[in-house]
Amino acid sequence: MTTAAAFQSLPSQTIPDGTPVFGGHRNLILGAEVPLFGQAGYWPGDCLRRPANRVKSAWRASFPKDPLWNLRTREVAFGMLNSSHKILRDAGLFFRAENWSLPSVRQMCDKMRLIAKWALEQKMPHDLAAWAADDWQNYLDHHALTSGTSTLANDVLTIRRLLDFAPLLTGGGLLEDPWPGKSAAEVADRTFLGELTTPSIPPAIWWPLLRAAWFYIEEMAPQILERRDQQIAAVAASTGTRRQTHHARDTDAKLAAWVQDPASLVPVHARDFRGYPAGTVMWSTLSLWLTDGISQGVFKAGRDSERHQMRRRMVQRLVDAGRVRPITAKDGRAALGDIARPARGRNRRPDELDAQVRQWLADPANRIPVRRENSPHGPVGEPVWLTLESRVFGTVTRANVFTSGTARTRQRQQWVREAITEDRTDYIEDGDLEHALRMVRAACYIFIAALTLMRDSELQEIERNSVVQHFGSPALASRKIKHDESRPLLKWWITEPVAQAVAVAEHLSWHDSHIFATLAPPSGFLPEGTRGRAGFDAFRDIDFFIENINRTLDRTGLEAIPEGLVRPHMFRKTMAIITAQQPDGEIALGIQLKHAARRALANQVTAGYGRIDQNWRKEFDNQLELAAARKLVELLKARRQGEPVAIGPGAARLHAGLDKVITTMDSDPHLQAQIADERMQVSLLRDEFAQLHFGTVNHCLWQASTAECQNQLPVEQRGKQPLLGACQPGKCRNSVLTLKNAPYWIAEEGDLRDTLRRERLSPPRRESIENRLTEVQSVTAQFATLESDL
Repeated sequence: MTTAAAFQSLPSQTIPDGTPVFGGHRNLILGAEVPLFGQAGYWPGDCLRRPANRVKSAWRASFPKDPLWNLRTREVAFGMLNSSHKILRDAGLFFRAENWSLPSVRQMCDKMRLIAKWALEQKMPHDLAAWAADDWQNYLDHHALTSGTSTLANDVLTIRRLLDFAPLLTGGGLLEDPWPGKSAAEVADRTFLGELTTPSIPPAIWWPLLRAAWFYIEEMAPQILERRDQQIAAVAASTGTRRQTHHARDTDAKLAAWVQDPASLVPVHARDFRGYPAGTVMWSTLSLWLTDGISQGVFKAGRDSERHQMRRRMVQRLVDAGRVRPITAKDGRAALGDIARPARGRNRRPDELDAQVRQWLADPANRIPVRRENSPHGPVGEPVWLTLESRVFGTVTRANVFTSGTARTRQRQQWVREAITEDRTDYIEDGDLEHALRMVRAACYIFIAALTLMRDSELQEIERNSVVQHFGSPALASRKIKHDESRPLLKWWITEPVAQAVAVAEHLSWHDSHIFATLAPPSGFLPEGTRGRAGFDAFRDIDFFIENINRTLDRTGLEAIPEGLVRPHMFRKTMAIITAQQPDGEIALGIQLKHAARRALANQVTAGYGRIDQNWRKEFDNQLELAAARKLVELLKARRQGEPVAIGPGAARLHAGLDKVITTMDSDPHLQAQIADERMQVSLLRDEFAQLHFGTVNHCLWQASTAECQNQLPVEQRGKQPLLGACQPGKCRNSVLTLKNAPYWIAEEGDLRDTLRRERLSPPRRESIENRLTEVQSVTAQFATLESDL
């Protein structure tokens, strides 16, 4: 087996290292750095607009560590990102003009890492041409132990990329398809060991979840947002001090200017000091100078972010060039000039803090926040100390003025408890205001997701002022992300309650453009992208919302939400099922789901979304009704020709009902235009024969007053439902038989004749069988008439 190290220094034979990897994109952000093919670790997508529902760390393509698989994956990724690039055309590859998206490439890279790991563990040949089809199937079998069909189908697509881009790959790719003539889905279905489909949200969860979301939007949101606005105003008007911040970009700019100054010298320890050997850079001192005394950690070695590594490399270049200044720790500050010492609220004298607490409590207009209910953070009626601290001192930082555990803080707590009265109590939910705001955000997301059929990516791209008019009806405008690099602005029709939920989310959001964002604005104390971004982790908020609704049932009076998995994509599936049951539901789904179609407004994917599943069969209470109505469609077509389609005591009622449906269809021009629409026929038949029950030997039109089967029951139990096992098909006026029932009657007639041929039958037994044969023959004779008519 060839060692991977041999490929470590080999560049691609087809793609130069200096080639921009997003060169074929038409929507690059001006001025943003475009990664080059030679970057072997990962390709950041900073030059492309990042969707709101993706964090920065997820907006890049990362490659396997093995050198050969790393190169192979980068070559495939380049081909997907530049499907019409000259390099591909020179290699004889011609694909669609539209490039694959960065998320698709990222997924491919993740799959390649798994394949590379398995290949190394199994000591597979580096030459892909040496792999047999069974080797690839073995990988799928291995992955099937922990994956479902959709995951396996993506694995197949990734493996086939090695065939599609084979002329581009250094060393070559696959020579032939491991699964010729089979789609990825077929291969996955054959490989998969279980069953996995996109689930819907069960009705038992769906309805109470939507009611709870609307309760928060309609009842709770106004007070919570008012309290938030009051706190913001109080903090803004306060004379208290705030913690000073520094911005990473400002720090980087100041450092860049400093290292470019020829007079700049890096301070290093002149002698050994507290474990630091002589010559070590004085990182803390340099950090304090760059941040005006706010932070000592802008070079912190324990952080592995690119920003911290970049800063240390910039300084280390000066050290390597000999531009250092050995000094003692005592003289470290003086070496870089006067470093500011920002004032901090927590450094105020205890007497001053006491005075401000007593002054605040003396004003009866100030309301004391207390817990509305018991929680892990404290009992009911207990003050919420951190919220109180922010109100008293107008700060957003935690100084533990009431909670440090000292005698003085216990005294302050006592003053607060003595000042609590009913008229100045502000009851809040568990935790602080952020808890309540998160519940409002989750409620808005759940309600909008449930009633618009929008994807998570589309929901989190909703911007301010997005409620518009679309063909005369209110609609919500957002960007379509999936399978569309151009990200067109599309519109989803909405109802008035959804518009109200959008307005609440817009009021809640601090973000300049997006209505769904993290609760906190950007902070200078965390790496860029970790706080204060548009978008949020919706699935965490959904779980948080359900958990807290169930914990506060005694106070809110809401229904309990049963335990079960609820995820963003499941709202779309569930609402599609509900919509599909309505007239013209497939057309509505095609419009709202934004599915591309070759025929008008809907396609096979749309039908798949709307297909009812087991969770919703009972909810609609129509499983039997729909099945019965669909079986009647063929009878309706035959009846339209004027022919009898049933026999038995109830046949006249069945014929009359079918004739009524035909008359309704023929008399209504709108229905007549849809005569070929089977769904419309099923709907009319379901309404006309709501009590029809299909059986094996006959069907029941179920009318309790004429049902023979009810005679077998006690009086108090009669009239509720038919007993098909006790039916007397030849006598009951509810009974009808069609040609579908004929085989069972003909078979019974044959069995009875065979039995009567036996010589050793007792006279009573023979008489009973002869009577039954007479009944059966009267029915089978009618079937013969029915067959001749049809």
